[in-house]
Amino acid sequence: KKVDSPRRLRKTYQFMTQEARNAFVTGLFEYEAKTQHNATITIDEGEVTLDVRTKDVDQITELDKEYAAWADELYRDVVYSSPHDRG
Repeated sequence: KKVDSPRRLRKTYQFMTQEARNAFVTGLFEYEAKTQHNATITIDEGEVTLDVRTKDVDQITELDKEYAAWADELYRDVVYSSPHDRG
C-alpha cells in the first residue's frame, strides 16, 4: 500500500517459522545486491515490513514497484516451499 511522509510503498509479511523469515530476508538482500535498489527492512519476530521508495526523487518509481512485486513473488516461493508456513 502507499504511505505518505515520506511517500513509499509498505507491506508487512507474516511468517510462522524463523527459517522461512530468514530465507525471505536473505532473498531480499540478494535482490538488493543484484539491482542496487534498497528498501528499509524492519524485522519483528515473525513479521518483516518493507518500505520501498526512491530517495533521490522522494517518490515511488517503477523500480520501487518492481521491487515490491518481486518481494511478493519471493514471499509466495518461500512460504509455499516451507511445510511449516503453509496455512
